[in-house]
Amino acid sequence: MRIHRLEMRAFGPFAGHETVDFDALGAQGLFLLNGPTGAGKTSVLDAVAYALYGRIPGARNDALKSLRSHHAADGVGPEVVCEFSAGGRRLEVRRSPEWMRPAKRGTGTTREQASTQLREWAGGEWLPLSQRNDEAASEIQRLLGMNMEQFTKVILLAQGEFAAFLRASAKDREELLEKLFGTEIYQGLEIRLNAESREAAAQVASGLAQLGSLEELARSQASAALAQAGLLAGEGDGDGAGLDSTGAELLTWLSASLERAVQLAAADADAAAGAAREAAEAVVEAERCQSRHALREAALAEQVRLAALTGDAGKWRESLQRHHEAEVLSAVVAAASATASACAGAEAGAQLAREDFAANALASGLAGSLAGGGAAAPDLPLLARVEQALAGQLAAVAAAMPGEQRLARAAADLAAGERDLVAATAGVAEQRGAEVRGKARLLEVKAELSALRGSAVPVEQAAERHLAATRLVDSIAGHARQSAEVDTLAAADLGSREAAVGARQAWLDAVERRHFLAAGELAALLVDGEPCQVCGSTVHPAPSELAGPGTGAVQAEKAAKAASDKAEKRAVESHAALATARQALAVLAERGGDGEAGEAGAAVVRAKDVLDTAVAAQDRLSALSAETDVLEAGVARAQSALLAGTQRVASLTAGNAALAQKAAQLEGELAAARAGYDTLAERLHAVEAAQRAASALTDALRRQESAAEAASHAASALADALADSTFADAEEVRAALLAKPEASARQERLAAFDRDGTLNTAQLERAEVAQAALEAARGVRVPSAGDLAGWREDARRLGAAAQAAAVHLGLARRAGEQVAETAAAFASREALVAPLRERAALVSGLAEAVRGGGDNRLKMTLTSYVLAARLEQVALAASVRLSTMSGQRYTLSHSDAKAGGNRKSGLGLEVVDEWTQRSRDTATLSGGESFMASLSLALGLADVVQQESGGLDIETLFVDEGFGSLDEESLDQVMDALEGLRDGGRVVGLVSHVAEMKTRIPVHLQVAKGRNGSTLAVGTA
Repeated sequence: MRIHRLEMRAFGPFAGHETVDFDALGAQGLFLLNGPTGAGKTSVLDAVAYALYGRIPGARNDALKSLRSHHAADGVGPEVVCEFSAGGRRLEVRRSPEWMRPAKRGTGTTREQASTQLREWAGGEWLPLSQRNDEAASEIQRLLGMNMEQFTKVILLAQGEFAAFLRASAKDREELLEKLFGTEIYQGLEIRLNAESREAAAQVASGLAQLGSLEELARSQASAALAQAGLLAGEGDGDGAGLDSTGAELLTWLSASLERAVQLAAADADAAAGAAREAAEAVVEAERCQSRHALREAALAEQVRLAALTGDAGKWRESLQRHHEAEVLSAVVAAASATASACAGAEAGAQLAREDFAANALASGLAGSLAGGGAAAPDLPLLARVEQALAGQLAAVAAAMPGEQRLARAAADLAAGERDLVAATAGVAEQRGAEVRGKARLLEVKAELSALRGSAVPVEQAAERHLAATRLVDSIAGHARQSAEVDTLAAADLGSREAAVGARQAWLDAVERRHFLAAGELAALLVDGEPCQVCGSTVHPAPSELAGPGTGAVQAEKAAKAASDKAEKRAVESHAALATARQALAVLAERGGDGEAGEAGAAVVRAKDVLDTAVAAQDRLSALSAETDVLEAGVARAQSALLAGTQRVASLTAGNAALAQKAAQLEGELAAARAGYDTLAERLHAVEAAQRAASALTDALRRQESAAEAASHAASALADALADSTFADAEEVRAALLAKPEASARQERLAAFDRDGTLNTAQLERAEVAQAALEAARGVRVPSAGDLAGWREDARRLGAAAQAAAVHLGLARRAGEQVAETAAAFASREALVAPLRERAALVSGLAEAVRGGGDNRLKMTLTSYVLAARLEQVALAASVRLSTMSGQRYTLSHSDAKAGGNRKSGLGLEVVDEWTQRSRDTATLSGGESFMASLSLALGLADVVQQESGGLDIETLFVDEGFGSLDEESLDQVMDALEGLRDGGRVVGLVSHVAEMKTRIPVHLQVAKGRNGSTLAVGTA
């Protein structure tokens, strides 16, 4: 992966448009990114990361929505363009973060969303690939073969982070290595094995619980039957088996015991059933005798009752015979009565109709005129002529009715038109006044609005300036505090380093003294002619003098070593705190914290005044704009209404004149058709009333004739029917008729009498009754109720005993069947549990091993073991470069020693001193040695991650800061190692503000800062 070109606009500290040609800059393979603290060196690397991934490395990613430069001109949006090649393809990505741009209309700002454009150079032109943020990021990550975390550890090497990684705990190292190497598959395997172990253990426990449940089930199934048979008293045989037994032994004992219980219950059931059967047969025979004699006594009593009802039955039969004869004539009698009543009613109706006809002046007058002036009652022919004349009048009125309706509508329309004309005239006057008032107010509002727009400052711009001024004040105050803290920490760091040097020298002196004392002790043991214990020589020309015993020297050396280690640790901690404080100071300086506090405070006050004025002006502008819209809409509505009202007044005036002329014409045409009535409706009502009176009289006369004829025919039919019957007149017929309920009741009583007689005869002839009569004649005693109750109680008691014995037998048999089924289920389940135990033991041991327990002697989890292997690869790769940088003295070694307490094991790092052939903690390295080790670790980690990512060629590399802690010799060695990174055409950019680096590296990318933002320039030494 090689970066060719980087462009930035309004990004971070860079206010303008900056372009970096990395092809030209890295022509010699090595260049220096140089500039004062806070100028924006790290922002160049941030731009590369943002262009590729849309994110900023580390904690700075929290400020992703405020990447636009505060120094940029209004309306200039932030943008980053990066042209790079990877995998044989050349691409260009253009990203713009989210920012607030000035509104295109009116005042204020609006949010501009983040955007991305990805293009590829192919066929001599740039071809678009994507304009979606997520799609472009996915394509770039797939092409580079690494995510953001890996990119910042492979291409953007931040030395400070690897110094922390060098001294980190095993847990912290594990978190970083997991992000870089992706151990999800091994973590998933650990989780899966744990889950399978728990599942297997649960299956075994479930199987054992089921076996125990089956044993308890078998005991519960057999206990009742065994207790009933009395087989639980001894609770076992001579072999000791019983209810307390378990497994197959318990089930075998239960089966044998239940078989014996079934035999005992069967014998008891047979004896009880025989006794119950004999008692039941005796009861049945006694009940039959009692029943026979009861039937005989009931039949004799019924015979006496029927003999007493014989006279009444004859009377019922005679009255029913007369009723049936009268029913035959009842229809003729009813018809004669009904027709006579109908004839009288028709005569009364005709008389009322004549009176109503005479009371109607129009009808009676017309009849008189048609009859020639006579006063006789009208007959049917005269009424027909009257109805014909009324129908003619009705047709004439109907023909004239539409004209009167048109007259009514015209009068109503004329009245409505007059009302509308008055209302329209008043509306025209009102709308003319509204138009005049609206135009005058609109001129006033537009004048004030124009003046405010010319002088107002945008609120968003004023707010942004106020916020920037406030942040600058906070940065200046924080810079002052941080500067004082840096001075304090620098003094403490100097003191701790001097103390560490003194303590180390004291330890070396103690070591030298112990060696001297050891040599004296060995010299005291030398004997001429005998070999030396050290060199084996028999000649001892200059033995060391014994200066004293070595016991105290050993203790003094250990105490000095502990003091030296403690002082070195304090020095490392002090230096780390100082570096952190200086980094925070640089961040505050980059934010303008090195400015003048008084001027910044005054700027805050001025910005607040401008913001308050802008807010008030914006509120007034909004109110005036809203009022303008309302006024313009009101004037337009008034003008439209005025035009419409004027047109309506003219239209209503013309329409009302036409309606008045039409109404006068219709009034003249209708005068003749009304015939003296006020309206045609009144004449129509009078004609219809006369027509109804004539029609009613006609119908009444016709009904009278028809009723008289029907009454005559019915009277003749009644006389003929009475002549052929036993009745003298209609009254006798009515007297013989019975009411329907009475006739039905007599018929039912007579039928019941005949039926009961037949049944009584049959009852007396039954064999049981005859046998009872014979027994009564012989004096046989009938069992009393008391006798029968005693026999029944004996039978019931013996039957219950037989039933209980049968139940006990059934329970014993069922218990045997259930225990047999349970035994089969027990054997089947026991066969399944055995392999479950074996699998649970296997899976549990494997799960415990990958968790770091059990037989795992390293006590490392599977994930930690994999990461330890990766860390070992990193240490090997880093040792190659560290050996070069340290003059073949130091290498890094991975340690899988078991950590104490609950700390993680297998992720330890040690530095090996080839001069002493001893390993020691990386925390004991000096500042310069720590830098070399950290840089080597960063480069080694980059190599391993590169291999993990598919061996992608890394042709552009950035190394950030840390060179200031090296002496001249160490710097030479580090530069030699960095020179080796250029092999294969790789471009290496070193980020530093150390002055000596400027003379060692000829090509510079200089970052200059100022009050109007930072700029970039390429220079040479």
